[in-house]
Amino acid sequence: MFERQLRQMSAAAISSALDFIRLSVTDDVRVAFVLGTSILATMTFIARQVSKAAAGRILLSDVARVECLSTDRLMHKVVLPARHDAHASKSKRLVLIVPGNPGVPGFYEPFMRRLHELSGQTNEIVGLSHTGHSLPWINGNEAYDLETQVVDKIAYVRKRIEKDPTLSLVLIGHSIGCHIALRLLDHFPTTVEKLVLIQPAVMHIGETPRGRQMMPLFVHHKWVPYLAWPIAQLPTLLKKVLVALFVGPPEFHKAALGMCDHIVVQNCLKMAWHEMQELQEIDHDLVSKHQHKIQFVFSDYDGWCPPHHVELLQRRYTDASHIVVPLPHAFMMAADGSDIMAQHTHKWLGTPMTPPLA
Repeated sequence: MFERQLRQMSAAAISSALDFIRLSVTDDVRVAFVLGTSILATMTFIARQVSKAAAGRILLSDVARVECLSTDRLMHKVVLPARHDAHASKSKRLVLIVPGNPGVPGFYEPFMRRLHELSGQTNEIVGLSHTGHSLPWINGNEAYDLETQVVDKIAYVRKRIEKDPTLSLVLIGHSIGCHIALRLLDHFPTTVEKLVLIQPAVMHIGETPRGRQMMPLFVHHKWVPYLAWPIAQLPTLLKKVLVALFVGPPEFHKAALGMCDHIVVQNCLKMAWHEMQELQEIDHDLVSKHQHKIQFVFSDYDGWCPPHHVELLQRRYTDASHIVVPLPHAFMMAADGSDIMAQHTHKWLGTPMTPPLA
């Protein structure tokens, strides 16, 4: 009997309290504002604690994608292994994707998977991040320049060759990744079988239309990233909502979510600043010597590789393959962009090379 009376009294007290809150909110807007703010603050605090706990966890899927380099730095990667069965090719060919800027391999994963499918999964395909552009915490949140990205890619390829000296290497560079791919060709000329240079940003990019447009942002690469700091502090759930609003294809949401970090932004802008300063003339002797291995893939119009650059490259390197595709510079973001680019790339990789004339 006593317990039933206690329950009735508790229910009555709760009902009275709710009625008081309802009447207070109805009669006074200020009470409604304070109550709403308190509820919002409480929900935000709880979400932040959950977000911090989630961020503190090291995912096994991420650890499995980290490559240790001889440079004492770590690199994030996406790996599509070759198929091993009685019908698979015995050739040891590594197709290496060198990204543009931002250097996040997740943006290239649909392209990689389509290329992997077209090749019958006979080739290992690896997409490498630029150091600090993906999972920045694995390198202590440091920021790196363009030359560091080149050095780390060389370290990765050298490690693979030491493991298997018979390895055949295909390089697929995109944008500034084409410059890095050419540097790899210079270091490993006998190992590199073919190169695909997609929308190549390889010379005088500070003078291109997009380079001039973006220069004010790159000049202030030291402090601009801190404008992204408030976004980095948002709960993960809210960041996912923002990514879904601003990044169209769902397959890129995870890669874009990783960029909601001011350290990643700092790395992207610092690298871009060095690109503007350091990329002048293309290494003509290198490209001329190996042009029979190279396919240039241009866009109808590309602010990073404008028409006069396209004409110059086509005129200089007549033994190279040249194609033009109706895709934007960020081809992977276009509808069917990854599929179209994978089709062209697969066709070129299956085309026998014509050796240069003696």
